Amino acid sequence: MKPESLSQSDRRNSAERAKNAAFRLLGARAYTFAEMRERLRRRGFQESVIEQTLDEMRRLKLVDDRDYALRFVQERMRIRPAGRAVLRHDLKKRGIDAATAEDALDEVFEGVDPEVIALDLLRSRRRQYDGVDRRKALSRMYGFLGRRGFGAVAHAAAERAWLEFSESGHDGALDS
Repeated sequence: MKPESLSQSDRRNSAERAKNAAFRLLGARAYTFAEMRERLRRRGFQESVIEQTLDEMRRLKLVDDRDYALRFVQERMRIRPAGRAVLRHDLKKRGIDAATAEDALDEVFEGVDPEVIALDLLRSRRRQYDGVDRRKALSRMYGFLGRRGFGAVAHAAAERAWLEFSESGHDGALDS
């Protein structure tokens, strides 16, 4: 049915159902505006009703992309640390615009050395490099850090980790 063919009562009813659906969704977890918009579309609500609902969620401060991005990055860094590139990509997938993502990343990474984070990740995986020759271990470290979004600091962190592992009593290939 087209929006113009709906009675005022039907539009009001649809808006109420959309708002209730949004509240139910938010009861489970936080959503970005893009995610909430998509969820409401999948439930068959009309665009005008979705926009009205999103405006209400914005007014009530129940959906806030900046807050979502900041909390998302903080939580990811606590649970599964990653570099800016991976986090930026994950925020983009969730519908966060580039400027908001950069602001959140800047805030979380302020005063943080990505190389230190990368080195800590490698230390936590040290056993995976035991008994592996230097070249192969470094290659694995580069790959691991690259997949985690550490790009430019991966090389320096891997070299530093290898030296640290080697100086702690290992000669050449790491052993247990």
